[in-house]
Amino acid sequence: MLTRRDSFSLVDRHWDSLLHFTRHLVQTPSLPGEERAMAELVQAEMRRLGYDEVRVDDAGNVVGTMRGAGGPDLLLNTHMDHVAVGDLSRWPHPPHAAEIRDAAIWGRASVDIKGPMAAQIYAVAALRQSGYAFPGDVHVAAVVMEETGGLGTTILLEWLRPAMALIGEPSNFRVARGHRGRVELHATVQGRAAHASVPHLAINPHYSLASFLGAVQDLAMPEEGDFGASSIAPTLYSTDNTIANVIPAEATVVLDYRNVPADRASDIESRLNLLLQQHLDAEAKGSVRIPLRPQVAYTGFERELPAIFPSFALPDDHAMVRAAHATISDVLGQDSPVMIWRFATDGGHTATAGIPTIGFGPGDDSLAHTVMEHLPLAHLRAGCAGTIALVDCLGYLRHDA
Repeated sequence: MLTRRDSFSLVDRHWDSLLHFTRHLVQTPSLPGEERAMAELVQAEMRRLGYDEVRVDDAGNVVGTMRGAGGPDLLLNTHMDHVAVGDLSRWPHPPHAAEIRDAAIWGRASVDIKGPMAAQIYAVAALRQSGYAFPGDVHVAAVVMEETGGLGTTILLEWLRPAMALIGEPSNFRVARGHRGRVELHATVQGRAAHASVPHLAINPHYSLASFLGAVQDLAMPEEGDFGASSIAPTLYSTDNTIANVIPAEATVVLDYRNVPADRASDIESRLNLLLQQHLDAEAKGSVRIPLRPQVAYTGFERELPAIFPSFALPDDHAMVRAAHATISDVLGQDSPVMIWRFATDGGHTATAGIPTIGFGPGDDSLAHTVMEHLPLAHLRAGCAGTIALVDCLGYLRHDA
């Protein structure tokens, strides 16, 4: 297996190009459904670096493959899209300038997700250029529309089923073994509209939803070890009416539910639907449902997906977790504790497909989606070295299996 010095040495051979590429990625906006320019940039770099095959599927995912000796495949997965920049005046540096200040790259998506993407692309290329023999094929996927629910990885897994997956999201030098999921639910109550001057003629849906939300606030939530408890937060509220002196006929509240792995989406929907029925006023009707979201990729590919980001978990003692923990601790020269991500990733989709999955990537995950998003150069270097070591480590693990 590679030594710590080997991993960093491989990164340092390509450092100038890796840094330039990372900054170019940050300088290229790629909102969900608008990743075409990013996809072209990633394809060109993979070809320049000597990937054996570079493929773009119907959804617009870019997948570079290094061929191996016939053993089980390994998937490295990141996404090309990012969240919007918001109010430009709040940024300390322009969000797409990729300025280097205080030995860090500043800008939107430097941490989530373009630093981890560059680290994965260069890690595999650096190994091949060093003469490394991959025991099985290694696929590096830059997928579309992760931020809106995971369309890219959902489609990717319809034609590619690797033996293991490594999700490249910021992990602050730690190996991630799972995360809670996200389920979006819409609680809707139908009543009867009336002029606000005659409320006795109405069936006001607000009262049923108010009673329901009070019960939601006191709801006992499932718990699961290091994952903590599931949580639920009402976020958006809407009615079928925009006039202040009219009682609406229908009102909807959106619930953001973060579920631990044992708390299944279908059970959540049933449990909350039953709770709503218990809090409906007389003659009111209502339901709680997980909506279908239409997804349209930059290629024109369309698919409706339920508003679910699955949770996932590998046990602490799983061979993949233990090997990755030992490898990253060795590369960094210090113990690197195994973590649970606080946010959802495409790892939920790979794990749901039955693929053992872990996560690792450069960057402080607490900076993702903020105006202070920046990636220290030392994180990029160590993240790429760690990814190199993990590809090597997981290659041996797959070979032994």
